[in-house]
Amino acid sequence: MRMLNEKHKKSKMEENQLAMSGEFGFLTTSGNTKTSVLKMALDTQHELKSWSNQYSFQALRRASEVKGDSVENNRMQLSTQLDYKLLKDTNRLFVYAEYDDNEFLRLRDQITAVFGWRQIAWKKEKSSFGYSVGPGYVAFRRGNTGESFYDFIVRTTADFSYQFKNNAKFRHNLSAEMSEENTKARSVTSVTAKVFEKLAMKLSFEMTLDENVSVNVDEFTTQTSVSLVYQFF
Repeated sequence: MRMLNEKHKKSKMEENQLAMSGEFGFLTTSGNTKTSVLKMALDTQHELKSWSNQYSFQALRRASEVKGDSVENNRMQLSTQLDYKLLKDTNRLFVYAEYDDNEFLRLRDQITAVFGWRQIAWKKEKSSFGYSVGPGYVAFRRGNTGESFYDFIVRTTADFSYQFKNNAKFRHNLSAEMSEENTKARSVTSVTAKVFEKLAMKLSFEMTLDENVSVNVDEFTTQTSVSLVYQFF
């Protein structure tokens, strides 16, 4: 009887798991050009019996000064994904929503909403792989002209993670949004290594291709960052 109770308590704990981490990075340069870059992020994962939910927030600020002229760009991104587990919990239906205000690409108030199918191909002790696909809708405004655009899209994603023995973790995320006129794709690769208890160092490399940008803005951009990550729980 005691063993049954212990197994029941353990399964309940596994069904209700909450993990939250915060990320902070700062870079400053001086000389002919004075530049400061600040990055902050917050990620939350919540596992329930019938749901698997992810919430993320990211803010990026870059301020530059050249010969007395100051230029400042900001980006704020909020996203959430709610996965509903079917009879087999590796088969899921999902809802994804994102708000992205990106002054770097001059894409303001970009809103994305997607509904579709998610599959966990495998989830082992050290590694996991999943993918998703679904139709959706996107709306955004170009910052230089003020024009608003609306379009139907198909969004696909793939994510892989691997946990090393030395408390280091590798993650790779791919996403693509395709419509009749434009394509948006993003690749994020990161390695996180534990420094002390709940504190870790994270190296991240991001590539983005966005055909929605204005005429005088590069469609392809990259971002490399080194930051500290604190695991709250």
